[in-house]
Amino acid sequence: MNPSLSDVVDTDWDRNYALPGGARADWRRDPKAQLAYGAFPTRSEVALVWLAAVALFAWTAWAGVGFDWRWWQWGIAAFLALDIGGGAVANCLNSAKRFYHTPPAPTDTRMSRLARRPLVFAAIHIHALVAAFAFAPTMLGASLAWYVALVAAAVLVRFTPLALARPVAALTVTAAIAVSSRFGFIEGLEWLPAMMFLKIVFGHMVREEPYGR
Repeated sequence: MNPSLSDVVDTDWDRNYALPGGARADWRRDPKAQLAYGAFPTRSEVALVWLAAVALFAWTAWAGVGFDWRWWQWGIAAFLALDIGGGAVANCLNSAKRFYHTPPAPTDTRMSRLARRPLVFAAIHIHALVAAFAFAPTMLGASLAWYVALVAAAVLVRFTPLALARPVAALTVTAAIAVSSRFGFIEGLEWLPAMMFLKIVFGHMVREEPYGR
């Protein structure tokens, strides 16, 4: 009999076992795991991350043509688009689940150990505040509200029973989309609040079984 997810999570992470339908659950540790892609990323997974990153960057560049952004603002916009666009996909990868939802390994760096703490990972994502300081200081209050909402949603999902974590995370993303579409955000970066919820709450906070080849 194949072990359940809870068996693997609670007792032995370094496992690779068969699932019904020909799939495999792969919790194996990777001594070369990295923060960006996780453990044992495939070429297809890495390609998807870059596709999303470049697509959001291109969209932001197109949207920003009509704005009088300075060179350093363009640099910040590029960073936000690449990091959030790529991260929204990266956090959903099997390789990311395999890395971020397993205990620290002896080979982990101090940074890796810190990043494996879900709520710490959520709290360091101050992108909305950075955007406000760089593009619209008058929206600092709104950006702070978005940051607090993001961390609160992360806490909510973190302490939601695993069976309900994914739909609760989807509910928070839906709410973020609805609120941001009604009240707006910084011009050229209107996508940022909802994408942050997609990246952190929907992608990173939900522990899922990583599938292997």
